[in-house]
Amino acid sequence: MDIYRLMKYARRVKSPRLKMLGLWAMHVCRRRYLGLFFDPVLACNLQCRMCYFSDPERRKTLHGVMPIERVRQLADGLFHRALKLQIGCGAEPTLYKDLPEVVRLAKQKQVPYISITTNGNLLTTEKLKALIAAGLDEMTLSVHGLTKTTYETLMQGATFERFLCLLESIKVVRQKHPAFKVRINYTMNTDNVDDLALFPKLFRDVPIDVLQLRPVQKIGNSAYTDFSTDHILEVYDSVIAPLVAHCKTLGITCLVPSKAAITTLPDDTPFLEKEVYDMTYCNIEPTGWNEDYDLEHDTFETYSRRTHRARRMLKMVFCGAEKEKGGKGKTKKMIYDVK
Repeated sequence: MDIYRLMKYARRVKSPRLKMLGLWAMHVCRRRYLGLFFDPVLACNLQCRMCYFSDPERRKTLHGVMPIERVRQLADGLFHRALKLQIGCGAEPTLYKDLPEVVRLAKQKQVPYISITTNGNLLTTEKLKALIAAGLDEMTLSVHGLTKTTYETLMQGATFERFLCLLESIKVVRQKHPAFKVRINYTMNTDNVDDLALFPKLFRDVPIDVLQLRPVQKIGNSAYTDFSTDHILEVYDSVIAPLVAHCKTLGITCLVPSKAAITTLPDDTPFLEKEVYDMTYCNIEPTGWNEDYDLEHDTFETYSRRTHRARRMLKMVFCGAEKEKGGKGKTKKMIYDVK
């Protein structure tokens, strides 16, 4: 399944009510439409300066591990309705000792697309091979610098040498598994955006499929405090645009916001758009999914009936969403061009 082609198609649908109608149709027809964002462990081996794990107070609240027996219950209840399973959303999934088993469970439930997001510093060639053998479709690698100084300054606890070793591991596994996809997520800020000029040379022999460039945003009380996008905009035409053009010649999909999108980042997401997002994506932590979802006894179907999910969807199609105070969602959603 080409998840990025689906993203292109989804972007063409501008009306949130029409999107909700499509979700309702897939829901009542028992089709897959859920995107599961799953953190089986709330911990990280690094303290990246742009991440909330660099906030010592927030870090104290992030803990917990979901036992593999509970993961199996989760798989039985939800995986059969998942279009995509994303393992690792706000934490580091390679700290979870049963990570290959999670991937195997998703593959057994025929989840079409299985991905992990990782800083990669704990991965070896053998571990990567084991994940691919279990059924992993994609690895998203978080990278926040392309020189030793920038990389290790922004990703504290990581070493640039381990990163370079992982790039060599990627070369090895892609020779045997060419369908396995590799995505790079690069969060741009004042101090690292110029490093992107080094991307063509550093990744010259590394088979990369997707590159996402996103401007820094304030996420909690992170150690990094320069959230200005002025320098990003200043070098957009001299650094970012040429890199996107270079990637295009190599067949690398780029997810990159336009200048206008960076300049006009909305403070809030329109509430009905937020409802579409909430109906599509499930954020799952070691404690489970929603508070009223019983891992031991519920399935997605029993939970949906109990919470009148189909009825609520249809109501939003014809009547819109009941707005919270202020009428907006709390999340900021960057609009990316898929190139």
